[in-house]
Amino acid sequence: MSEQYRQRRRAQIVEAASGCFLEHGYEGASMHRIIAATGLSAGALYNHFPSKQELVLAAAGAALDRVLAGDGADPAGDGAVPAFEPAEWLVALLERLAADPATTRLLLVTWGAAATDPALGALAGEHLGRLRALVARRYGRWAVEELGLDEAAAQEWTGMFAQAILSVLQGWVVQSCLLPGFDPEAYRDYARTLAAP
Repeated sequence: MSEQYRQRRRAQIVEAASGCFLEHGYEGASMHRIIAATGLSAGALYNHFPSKQELVLAAAGAALDRVLAGDGADPAGDGAVPAFEPAEWLVALLERLAADPATTRLLLVTWGAAATDPALGALAGEHLGRLRALVARRYGRWAVEELGLDEAAAQEWTGMFAQAILSVLQGWVVQSCLLPGFDPEAYRDYARTLAAP
């Protein structure tokens, strides 16, 4: 089996599983349901994903990758990196979440299940750590270049600031899914204020 075929098959499984998690939640999306949704044999699915935890994390990871794909590091693909605008970078992430409510719900389903499943919690922690590292990288460079902090001070500052930015992103996921009358524009204004230099 070629690596390209393997990656396509994994993507097919993740897409079908994502639909099951969104429709039935983590607990209700049994492996039997997921297998039926993929149209594959149990052996074929388990060959790619040995556990439901790994499958939901792959689904959430793919969803998070879609949101982060427009990170703005090189939007034209020509190697030119635009000036980093802290507030607008954060708002752009929120806008991508708003444009993809299924991703937002899938993240909430995953994080909710991770709260009571230690194995899933550890895997979800890795995903959140990756997001926090991205925030620290983007804001860290900016802190050195624009705020004039030395590397050590920038690292300390971005460590704290990354926590706040991660909280804003997590807050969007929770509030946009669960809060009646959630006002996305007011939330984006809040994010702009928090992330403004």
